[in-house]
Amino acid sequence: MDSVEEKLKASIAYNFCKHHCVSLTDTMQYTNKSNFMNPANKESGTPTYCHYSEAYPFVNYQNQKIYQDFDKFCLFKPFFLSNLVDRNDHIDISFYLDNDYVAPSGVAVYRNSDGTYNRDIAVPFWVAIETLTFGEILRLLHYLQDDVLKDVLNDFNLPLSKRAPFLNMIDILLCLRNNCAHTTLLNRFRTEKRYRINALLIASLSLTPKNADSVLKLFDSIKILSFFTDVSALKKPLRTLKFKIYVSMGIKKGKTVYNKILARMGCGDYKKWNIDLFETKYFL
Repeated sequence: MDSVEEKLKASIAYNFCKHHCVSLTDTMQYTNKSNFMNPANKESGTPTYCHYSEAYPFVNYQNQKIYQDFDKFCLFKPFFLSNLVDRNDHIDISFYLDNDYVAPSGVAVYRNSDGTYNRDIAVPFWVAIETLTFGEILRLLHYLQDDVLKDVLNDFNLPLSKRAPFLNMIDILLCLRNNCAHTTLLNRFRTEKRYRINALLIASLSLTPKNADSVLKLFDSIKILSFFTDVSALKKPLRTLKFKIYVSMGIKKGKTVYNKILARMGCGDYKKWNIDLFETKYFL
């Protein structure tokens, strides 16, 4: 999971800066909301206009706050740069002080401890993005304008037309990551009931749910993870679990129990775990 997050952050920072942060003066443009797309903005011709707004996916479900709270996003908060520097020991303010830089209008400006503003401090996006949570990265992806998101999707071998299923895959990975972070038993993993699943995603990856409002279990979620990274490391714990159950219960009873455990995780057929997760390459 960490490798997926790292790849997302690197891709977003690189491609956003390629479009908006080319010069020193533009270093902090990643905090300028005019360079992003507001999902709720239906006014064509305005800087943050979103042409997906009228039919934004899952606007009443997992994307509700993403849709409604654009202005509250962390990058756009008044003291983002101050908090970034002051709350992260690895960011040395002296290293990012440059007399040739003067913060332009619309970007975050560093405020000193005495309340005065220092417009000569700029921290590059590739440094700042490392401090964002996975949930904030998901929101950031929603807010990227099409030219930037197109390049990000290209890094994952996807066209811009697959924006909706791609974002939905990140939804599922966020659920999975949060489950792991809170040390919940992985075999009991379920996506939250408020989440909806993209129909194209269900069809392309042969997911179990028959409709958008079904929950995903671990098996289907790992299928989605396998789109982004190699999941073959999971072979060993599955085999180890099988071996220990067979040794403690005998083959006949152990097989029944093992298949029930697999079924609880989304698929009761051990062979399908091997084929669908470790041998099949999925495409959208």
